[in-house]
Amino acid sequence: MKTQALLDALKKQIDELAVRVAPIKDHEFSHSRFDMQLFSHKSTKLGDCQKELNTLYQQLCNSVTLNHTQQVTFLTEKIVHQMQAISRELSTQGLREKEDSFRTKKEQVDLYERLSQHQDYERRLQAMVSEKELDLSGLTDSHLQHQCQQELAALAGRLYRCRQALMRIEKAIEHQENQFFD
Repeated sequence: MKTQALLDALKKQIDELAVRVAPIKDHEFSHSRFDMQLFSHKSTKLGDCQKELNTLYQQLCNSVTLNHTQQVTFLTEKIVHQMQAISRELSTQGLREKEDSFRTKKEQVDLYERLSQHQDYERRLQAMVSEKELDLSGLTDSHLQHQCQQELAALAGRLYRCRQALMRIEKAIEHQENQFFD
């Protein structure tokens, strides 16, 4: 009878944990939050972790009925570890939301920083192109002219790629700003 009371107490804790998981059970995380040894599946949803916990509890009940002592010990330890992990994850949800908010703000800052860097690259490349064009106009040796034209073409290609990157960054910023206003 003592064993049944322990199983009932464990089931009660699992059910209480399920109630806490319910509001975010289908929330998809960007990556698995748990050690790969802890849960047999690779899901990024707490609801799936809770399902596995319930399955292990059923296996534990069957092992108790069949009097498989080693399996009971193993399953009990695994269940306790899983419950602790899920409980820890639930208690960090507030921090995770703040972390996600911070990451979003940092991405915005990063985009503006990248925009500023690329605008500086564009300005410097434009100055280098102008300088090469000036050098080219003063050259009379055909070999040196050819070499300068090649350098000028390479700079023009770099300037073109820089301007393409600037357009992509500006579009990303515009997309991000539109998300906040929608």
